[in-house]
Amino acid sequence: MCAWKYKRLMPKITVAKLQLMKQKNITDLVGMNLDYIYSMLEKTPYKPEISEINSKELSSNSLEGALLKNFVKTYDEFMLLAPKSIRLLLSWFSGKFEVNCIKAILRAKEAELSVDDAMNYVTPVGNLDEAKCKKILEQAKNVIDVAKSLSDTKYGLVLEKAFALYEKEKTFYLLEVALDKYVYSMIWKVIGKLGGSDKKIARTIIGIEIDSANVKTILRCKAMGIREDQIKRYLIPISDVFDEKDFEALTREPDIQSFINSLVRIATGTMARDHLYIFSGMQQQNVTSLASIETILDRGLIETNLRMLKRHTSFFNIGLLLAYLNLKWFEVRNLRTIIRGSEGGISLDIVKKMLVLSR
Repeated sequence: MCAWKYKRLMPKITVAKLQLMKQKNITDLVGMNLDYIYSMLEKTPYKPEISEINSKELSSNSLEGALLKNFVKTYDEFMLLAPKSIRLLLSWFSGKFEVNCIKAILRAKEAELSVDDAMNYVTPVGNLDEAKCKKILEQAKNVIDVAKSLSDTKYGLVLEKAFALYEKEKTFYLLEVALDKYVYSMIWKVIGKLGGSDKKIARTIIGIEIDSANVKTILRCKAMGIREDQIKRYLIPISDVFDEKDFEALTREPDIQSFINSLVRIATGTMARDHLYIFSGMQQQNVTSLASIETILDRGLIETNLRMLKRHTSFFNIGLLLAYLNLKWFEVRNLRTIIRGSEGGISLDIVKKMLVLSR
């Protein structure tokens, strides 16, 4: 890896990472009204977009729109400055955010939520802007219609193929898994074309996301009563830490504590230190529920990316770029949760539980 290829991009990332909001500054916004949140965000890098909001039009939608506009602008700037070899990865990296948006739309339609209620859970991004998301929700009568409305995107064919199995088995989760498999497989394929430290660092960052998703999937499948021999098809078949036998063993664990102990054993055996940080944390906290594990896994992703910022500061590399984009996305997501909670009058305790924060 030649560090000089990042010479245009890294000075901007170095400044941007210092401008990420402090965790306390984010949590201090919980329970505050929109006017206060607006005034505080004007003191952050979101100011250019926030300042465009007419005071008479201040709402959760206008604030969220400003946050997402800022994220997209930042992403596009990085894409422009990135070396040519990294741009393809960035284009697919943004796909995981779009997939999360599509999954939220599918869930909302499956739950028969109104458009307004559905938009509380949908985070527009990339080619799926707010107008397109609302149009899909308004026009689609069911999840099949959602897939048809995406036929002109790279996700259309993925959903079309997944629906054949969905209609046969009526297992909604298959649709979500199909999207995850597709986007992460493409990201992994592009990473494989990188060289040197770039490849190693990118595999660490994306690999831990994939492994976290698979851990969640195994536990959800077990909770849904899906047979052990069928769980395999729900997993993303990519990992530097888990092999097929590991996944098979995890599906057979009788309870959550045994499951966590196996995760720790596997991470220890493969010397996967970032995984071990997360899994040993579960073990120490003696968690007993799927919700608690999912919270720890999400928090673990933030903490992994924070470590990446510290671990890879001695030279220019892809780790700073990917870690920053992930942290920026979590920041936008948390702010959006707070804004929605403020407008909806949701209790402080519930909003705080919904935030994804490091310890």
